[in-house]
Amino acid sequence: MADNTYILIDLGGSNTRVALSDDTALNPETIQKFSNAGYGCLEDIIKTYMQAQNLSKVTAICVAAAGPLRDGVIKVTNLDWLICPDRLRALTQADHVGLLNDLQAQGYALNVLPLESLKHLYGPSKAKAGTTKLVCGIGTGFNIAAAYPASKGVLVPPAEAGHVRLPVATALQRELSDWIAAERGFASVETVLSGNGLETLNRFFDPEHPRSASEVMQAAQDGQREARHVVACFASIMGSYFGDLALAHLPLGGIYMIGGVSRAIAPFVTPKNFGATFHDKGVFSDYMSEFPIFLVEDDFAALKGCLGYLQQSI
Repeated sequence: MADNTYILIDLGGSNTRVALSDDTALNPETIQKFSNAGYGCLEDIIKTYMQAQNLSKVTAICVAAAGPLRDGVIKVTNLDWLICPDRLRALTQADHVGLLNDLQAQGYALNVLPLESLKHLYGPSKAKAGTTKLVCGIGTGFNIAAAYPASKGVLVPPAEAGHVRLPVATALQRELSDWIAAERGFASVETVLSGNGLETLNRFFDPEHPRSASEVMQAAQDGQREARHVVACFASIMGSYFGDLALAHLPLGGIYMIGGVSRAIAPFVTPKNFGATFHDKGVFSDYMSEFPIFLVEDDFAALKGCLGYLQQSI
């Protein structure tokens, strides 16, 4: 490694990826994956990693974690872990500490990801350079991150967009929203646009045949009619909400889907389901053709986003 050594961390609900970089590029040979179940806190993972890499200190550390950043610390979703900059600084002796939620890291990665890691899904095949970009993450949950051009790199503020109210554009969507609200008290975007959401939609449409998200996707791939209807509804609601987000943020630089559910649903994104609702925006319907949509296929995008954040922050 060069004189400047950075630790980059992608902390998820089940696993944590850690890597080293200098101030120019991530070193893929240093990437290690840890099962969170085997550790009591993130600091234990970092200690183990630094010992394996024969490191006593680093120049900077950046953590992207699945959880909200509040008052300078992150409470990790699905784990009783608190990520505190003072603890990280004491452990690593780093001069610079960065904390991001996982979607922010994906936003900071967009300017450094190679074109081959992006798959075009819908709309224009090329994005406009120097304009706003939007990350939409669909996995265990749902969230977004908008990357706004700034004087130095990009500005990526945090968001909790999965917890806003589910959009209702059709009678069927109103029936679904009311059904979810009756069951849970509130129908959020995340109750549908997530892995659990596929299970929820399946119960709504086909209550006699409960299926997990993976079972729904497999049945849809096999051509099973009810499963394909579930997936088409999912894509339709996704199109409606993505269209709302596009008008709120104007991401002419592209909308970038990430996450396991995004990858699974991508083959089912069509003009008939996703496209119809994405464009259904009244007088702005034609304008919706300006937004390209891509799938991010780089498993290490969050780590690269941590590096991107440090590059423009130090």
